[in-house]
Amino acid sequence: MQNIDRYILVVIIALLILWGWSRLRQWWNKPPEESDWEIEVDEEIPVTAAVELLEESGYEVMTLKRKVNINIWVNEQEEYQSRLFIDHFARKDEGLYVVKLAKERKPLDMTGSGLRDMLMAYALIFNEAEGILYVDPKLRTIQKIQFEINGDKGDD
Repeated sequence: MQNIDRYILVVIIALLILWGWSRLRQWWNKPPEESDWEIEVDEEIPVTAAVELLEESGYEVMTLKRKVNINIWVNEQEEYQSRLFIDHFARKDEGLYVVKLAKERKPLDMTGSGLRDMLMAYALIFNEAEGILYVDPKLRTIQKIQFEINGDKGDD
């Protein structure tokens, strides 16, 4: 093997290593995939006061009520079950929204902690959603609620 052949071989190996390194970094830094939830559109949605209000506001109501089952393990032994209910999914301008309806027996506390405790789980589960629509058909209001999570190490 002549010197020029060795030089070319070293250059090719170096380029392959650089290319492999850049692909590995690209894969490693890739943002998480969107949720694995597939939201199947229901064909018929009864027109309730909430559905009517959403449609009047330009939203397309996509689903009836959905249930998300949750299994919880404590110390890898005790198992608990729970569930979250989504009243509807709606779409507007290519944005997907989780819809929660106001309930008289459990009013929404419009504080940071109240919003977090009652609605943030939906934003975390359905991370592809633009936000949560809190619909009160009685008052004919729609509140669009969005969460942004910062990793600040603040003083508590």
